[in-house]
Amino acid sequence: MKTFKTHDVGMIQYIAPDGLTISNPDIADMRTNMIDNFPDYWKHGNGSATINFFIDKKIQNSILVFPSKEYGIYLKYLYITDGKITDEWVSIENPMKLNVFTECCDEWYVSIGLFLPLEKAWKAIQDFLLNGNKSKQIDWINTANMPKESNW
Repeated sequence: MKTFKTHDVGMIQYIAPDGLTISNPDIADMRTNMIDNFPDYWKHGNGSATINFFIDKKIQNSILVFPSKEYGIYLKYLYITDGKITDEWVSIENPMKLNVFTECCDEWYVSIGLFLPLEKAWKAIQDFLLNGNKSKQIDWINTANMPKESNW
């Protein structure tokens, strides 16, 4: 597996489930923790992770990572301008299951149709680590277009 250097493009800040913050983490190590050690890695702390992408010391975008032992990983992509969230997108795997929910991250209920298989989620996470952009390898839906009976 090829290892990419995230700091060639921008600076990555990873906030792990246990709250540990790592600048420019090694992508291979992240895969080992997030995917290969699934679901045990996610049992620490709050059970979710945040990855922030910076250019010139300014946060540009973030991706939030929410695991489910039964359903995989759900991603939320945030566009950030001047320190404020200006747009939100969520991963979508099965639009027919947006009205079916599972507990995710300590009593927070999320539509199971948003969860991706682990390898598919990893492709989107890796893309973000490389360039800070919303991956084109998975499907996304803008939260403004989510049905009323869904939850994210």
